[in-house]
Amino acid sequence: MVRSLLLFSLLATAGLEARDATRVPSEPDASDRLDGIRLKAEVLALEKALGQHMDDAPYIVIDTVHNLLQVRQGDRVLREAVCATGSGKVLLNPRKEDWRFETPKGNFRVIRKVKDPIWAKPEWAFVEKGQAVPVLPSDFNRLDAVTLGRYALEIGEGYEIHGTLYPHLLGRHITHACIRLNAHDLEAAFNLMRTGSRVYIY
Repeated sequence: MVRSLLLFSLLATAGLEARDATRVPSEPDASDRLDGIRLKAEVLALEKALGQHMDDAPYIVIDTVHNLLQVRQGDRVLREAVCATGSGKVLLNPRKEDWRFETPKGNFRVIRKVKDPIWAKPEWAFVEKGQAVPVLPSDFNRLDAVTLGRYALEIGEGYEIHGTLYPHLLGRHITHACIRLNAHDLEAAFNLMRTGSRVYIY
């Protein structure tokens, strides 16, 4: 997409120069022809440079404003799905810094693909429900093999793209920062992604 926009801009500029030239009754001189050759060389150089930073692998783009997730390959959309993202709410922490449930924005990669993920509930999951927090990180009460669905794509710092128990709430800002998908879209995204695949969130 970036490549297409850049090339479109360059070609549009070249087109404007060509139209301006047609308004001049005189023939283009050697200087004009040289400028055209330089422009073509610059476009080719930019194409080559962009090609070194892009591959043909599928990647994910997440729009947190409209709660849309796309799996793309180059400029093509392979799959589009409604997702749920962070609520933006703040939960007071009685012992240290408060929790803010916002989906992070930026460039990420799939760090790990997990089938049948088990969620080790963090402290906030108990505080939110007014329950006592288990002392040990491996306490049985922390382990949940249902909530995340059948697949998870880990993108770092505890953030994941995973399933949901409440598909009717997709399209809303309701999560604790992770990205939720329905079972079919999650399975498709999981199968199309690989470890190292790019994930862009804005």
